[in-house]
Amino acid sequence: MSIDNLRRFIREELGKNLRSANTEPHTFDDIDGYDVQIDGFVGNGYTLTVFYYEEKIFPATRFNDREEAVSFSRQVIDKDRVKRMNK
Repeated sequence: MSIDNLRRFIREELGKNLRSANTEPHTFDDIDGYDVQIDGFVGNGYTLTVFYYEEKIFPATRFNDREEAVSFSRQVIDKDRVKRMNK
């Protein structure tokens, strides 16, 4: 990244924070319509199911830890969001 691009990026980020009432970063939880269910079960595992306005968009899948399930849910939501935007 060149110095000019870096400066432009920093100015943009600072401008967002100065003009926004909420300076917290935007997360996938902020996207309307998506519901992520991560349920723990006996045996140290977690199941992930992702819904979009109560429609299951990804089947229940098992993960070894919660962080892995959260990371994968972000990928599922991002793919689905892009797919819906490109329709």
